[in-house]
Amino acid sequence: MSSSPEPDAAPGARVPGDPVPAAVDGFRVVVTGVSGAGKSTVGSALAAALGVRFVEGDDLHLQASVAKMAAGEPLDDDDRWPWLVRVRRELRAGPAVVACSGLARRYRDLLRGVGGVRFVHLALDPATAGGRLGSRTGHYMGPGMVDGQFAALEPPEPDEVDVTVLDGAAPVADLVGRAAAAVSETPVARPRPLLEWGGPEADLDGDLDRMIDELAAAVLGRGPRRVLLVPPDHTRLHSRAGPITVGLLARLEGAGIEAAVLPATGTHAPMTAADARLLFGDAIGVDRLLVHRWRDGVTTVGEVPAAEVAELSGGRYTDAVPVVVDDQLLTGWDLVVSIGQVLPHEVVGMANGAKNLVIGLGGAPTIHRSHFLGAVCGLEGLMGEAVTPVRDLVDAAFDRFVAPEVEVLWVLTVVEDVGPARRLRGVFAGVGGSAGSGGAAYRAAAALAAEVGITRVVEPWRRVSCWLDPSELRSTWLGNKAVYRTRCAIADGGELVVLAPGVTTFGEDPAIDVLIRRHGYRGTDAALAAVAADPELAANLGAAAHLIHGSSEGRFTVTYCTDPGAGGLTRDEVEAVGYRWRPLDAELARLGVDGDTPSGPRRDREGEPFVHVQNPALGLWRAAGRPETGAT
Repeated sequence: MSSSPEPDAAPGARVPGDPVPAAVDGFRVVVTGVSGAGKSTVGSALAAALGVRFVEGDDLHLQASVAKMAAGEPLDDDDRWPWLVRVRRELRAGPAVVACSGLARRYRDLLRGVGGVRFVHLALDPATAGGRLGSRTGHYMGPGMVDGQFAALEPPEPDEVDVTVLDGAAPVADLVGRAAAAVSETPVARPRPLLEWGGPEADLDGDLDRMIDELAAAVLGRGPRRVLLVPPDHTRLHSRAGPITVGLLARLEGAGIEAAVLPATGTHAPMTAADARLLFGDAIGVDRLLVHRWRDGVTTVGEVPAAEVAELSGGRYTDAVPVVVDDQLLTGWDLVVSIGQVLPHEVVGMANGAKNLVIGLGGAPTIHRSHFLGAVCGLEGLMGEAVTPVRDLVDAAFDRFVAPEVEVLWVLTVVEDVGPARRLRGVFAGVGGSAGSGGAAYRAAAALAAEVGITRVVEPWRRVSCWLDPSELRSTWLGNKAVYRTRCAIADGGELVVLAPGVTTFGEDPAIDVLIRRHGYRGTDAALAAVAADPELAANLGAAAHLIHGSSEGRFTVTYCTDPGAGGLTRDEVEAVGYRWRPLDAELARLGVDGDTPSGPRRDREGEPFVHVQNPALGLWRAAGRPETGAT
């Protein structure tokens, strides 16, 4: 992480002793097994022996699930996922022993994502389980539920090295003693990235060709005949995704592999020939690019249930989220290679990983509802965090509904903005979902991105200017990264000056542009009221989320500086959405900056101080005392 040694120090300066996440202390143990296996009895005694909390998983079930079981109906996944979100929250809260059936591997994998979790599985035969339930009183789980429990049971597999299996019919004292000993000796599942390079001081650009060779070898080693490459668009110009995509495409086609390129544009406008040249040079023309049609070229593959979304959001949002992805993702590819940059992000916390496919190649319902979830959970507490409600949502969507359809190799880069240079600090690769090497690659990249991409400001800024590169940022939909990424460093009553030479519109999509013009950036309360009053906005919740993200909530002023003479937004247009306006040329002259001015403290021509940020899309700035986490 970085910090500024004085109030207006240059972004990127470091101070030793910056706070780092605390190490995991104590034990996190989940005691699993069918109902009647003795999870509560053994778990509570084990917690006492280890000196940690005991959590009774049965107490965490939703009332609707309790009623269902009491009526003799078995639970299904839609019942169990919100319950497991509650169990995971207890494990994230600190050392504990939790009694939780954990019947299926996918349930245990979700809990493994907490990190540092060990499992004790109490094995029992159906007859013994039925006898125990028959003699138990005052519990909603009756003997008639035994068959359903065993139908759902997936006993731990040999590769689940973090699980200790014990005979649940043994005496309790023996089980507790053996469990306590085993917990101390059982390894924690620690998946590693398939490939990883770099660190906070690394400079990897000189090694990029060699790394692409190794990535290509990893792809070819899986024996594919058809490969889909999914990079970002030109708005991630500095991610190195361009040369990585070019290099992989050349190597795959040289090996006789059929390959295609589908940029993960989300709601962004399709790439133009100039955009493609900017990202890929002359190696991949726009005619080679598949186009993501997020409104009408998509397929629904599943749904994250409403009860689970409510748990993820702490009750702030309670609608189901359909998982809708690009049709072209599901056309028989042997391997999908998702390429992109991990950096602080206003919706998901840290960009990329599962987001690149679930949202970057997502359909309108997925994009809108995921963005709205992030907005109502509070972007100031989400940005820069590896674990957030939206991250949990996209991981769930990918693991359950996308991963069974396509095999994915993730290639994740970390880039640091260092003065006039952008250094490639890390490259991480992995396969599959959040519990495997793909999840490990994301977590490693996110940790490095937090270290090199978050600048800590000792004193909040009174005035800050942000330059929007006209080759990348041509709408407020994208240009408001200047608002998102600096807001946690701006003082109450301060001013953000957005220098926007290329901004000609509000939305990347015409329908979204109309909604932004209609409602403006007027704060959370106004946006939520507009959702309630405007059916069109309610049907485009991503736009509502953007209206929230782009507002300062009245804490500071936002002044957009555009060039109407060159096609930029006019004063009337800017002021109509709630921002202030000044002419670009006059403001550049007053501040004495341009597109080549490096980030750092400066003084304007009147001698007044301000801080300049050359590229707000590459980092996150946070003052002491601002929210640090939005994780649940």
